[in-house]
Amino acid sequence: MPDKKPRGKQLTQEQKQSNREKSSVRVKFEHTISGIKRYKASTAIDRNRIHNLDDRFMLTAADLWNFYLIAA
Repeated sequence: MPDKKPRGKQLTQEQKQSNREKSSVRVKFEHTISGIKRYKASTAIDRNRIHNLDDRFMLTAADLWNFYLIAA
């Protein structure tokens, strides 16, 4: 979690730098999750009765996203 500014005070330069580092890591994860969600099978409601089908969809979507990142 990023450091929050105290009421009536400012963050120190070290805290601001720490927040920037945390933000740069967080945005990479957010981009990855949004890339996986672009494959609608991982976010759609599944009414199938096949065992672990939703896990297989998520693994396939993650594999496709990783392939896209490697190929780009």
